[in-house]
Parts: sequence; structure tokens; C-alpha cells
Amino acid sequence: MNPNRWKLVLLGALVLGTARVGAADKGPFTVSLRYSPQESVATSSAVLGPGMNERPVQVTMEAGRAGSDPAVIGDSSDGDDRMWPVMASNSVVTWADEVLRKNLGDWGIKVSPDAPQTLAGKLTRVRVVESNKAVGSTYQAEVQVAFALKNAEGGVLWEGTALGDATRFGRARSQENVNEVLSDAIKETYANALNDAGLQNAWVGKTAPRSESSPAAKAPSGPPVSPADLLAELVKLKKQSFTTELLVDYVNQKNLGSPLTADDMVSWKQAGMPQEVIKAALAR
Repeated sequence: MNPNRWKLVLLGALVLGTARVGAADKGPFTVSLRYSPQESVATSSAVLGPGMNERPVQVTMEAGRAGSDPAVIGDSSDGDDRMWPVMASNSVVTWADEVLRKNLGDWGIKVSPDAPQTLAGKLTRVRVVESNKAVGSTYQAEVQVAFALKNAEGGVLWEGTALGDATRFGRARSQENVNEVLSDAIKETYANALNDAGLQNAWVGKTAPRSESSPAAKAPSGPPVSPADLLAELVKLKKQSFTTELLVDYVNQKNLGSPLTADDMVSWKQAGMPQEVIKAALAR
């Protein structure tokens, strides 16, 4: 073959390869979710209270995330700093449910459809952000789940919200890295929930079912309010020396338009809000 023709063939292959690489780091980034925590990095684990592993539990998980597309789980930036959605090709809620069941089993808790009590979860946040760097990418993930422990009659024994986050460096647009950082975050979320002293006491029967007439069990009323607006109202009340108990009662009357994020919780803490007030807001 003519040497010049060989050069043209090689040049065409090089251009085509470059175009394919460039196309690969642009557009929506689709990930098949699977549980793959970094065992050498993520050491989050539940430390069960006495008797918890002797009481089996049913498990449910439902959707509770904001947004119109349940497949969207975050954002990914390309080499030009443009943002593209990160999307899950499988059910996010099903993935979270399967991970919860696996973690409970690994931590010594039996999951049974005939158990007298139910751990009901609502997945309120799953988010991963990939920031493209000159070499590789940084991945940050957050997971938030609202839980309720209920007895056989449906009475609420305990309610709370658990958070988890994780960060790692990896390859650009890597499904493996996305799964690792999300797995670390959700494992921490579940460990934080199981390590809650209130849940542990309720699990072994030390807590009576919550009365429907109690203030904490009343449904919130009024139009939805954002976490930032509610914080502003609470700061105003706190400056007038209202007690923490009254601030909690005020929060329990509100209908939050969106769940508190980790950034919201930091802002509330920096504003001087007691943990009891933040916990009440998480339950809304």
C-alpha cells in the first residue's frame, strides 16, 4: 500500500478515536446501581443495643425524593465544566431496600415478613456529584432516609432521620466509583439509624407507642415552608428567649416543603439551633 495512504488511514483512526473519547465524557451519565462499599475505607457499622438481634423485623422502603424524574441521582461535569445528569438505570428505591436488608443481616438482625414490628424507611435523598478534574474526578455522595419503627398494630414506636455522606477520588465518569461512593454513604446512613439510642430502646420494647393525640404525631398544617425560611422564623423566636421546647412545638406545626439537607443542618447549627429543634425539623 502507498505509504501516504497508510498515513491517511492512521490519521483517520486517530481522529475517530479522539472523537469517541470526547463523546464518551459528554451527555447524561447512566449508572446501574449496585452495592459495593469500600471496605478498606468505609468502616461504618451498627453497634446494636442489648437484645436487638433477638427481635426480627419487617422492612419496607418507599420513595420520598423531590424532583420529577426518579432516575436522576446527581450531576456530572465534563471537561468543559458543563453539567450532565447522572441517572440510574435500575430502581433507586429497590436498591436502597436491598442494601438495608443486607446491612441488617450483616449486623445480626433477622429480617422476616412475619416479624411483629416493622422498620419503615422513606428515601428522601440520594445524590452524587462528580467534579471533573485535570486527572480523574472527585465524587461526593449524600443519602438521607426517614425511618419509623412500628408495632404489629401500626403504632409508631420511634421516628427519626439518618444521614450519610462519602467522598472519593477516581476515574472520570466511572460507574464503579459512583457505586462505591453511594454505597459508602448509604451504609453510613443505615449505621447511624441503627446506632440511635431512641431506636434501640424502642426496638426492645422500652418505648410505648406514640399516642395519636401527642403533639409530635399531629400532621403538619399550613402551606409548605422552606428550611431556610423556617430557620429565619426560629432565629427570630430564639432572640426573644423562647425555650427549646416551644421552638420544637413550633416546628411540629410546620409543613416543610423539602427535607433538610446536610448543608441545611450545618446552617441551623451555626445559627444556634438546639439539636432537639433540628431533629424535630428532620421529622417533618
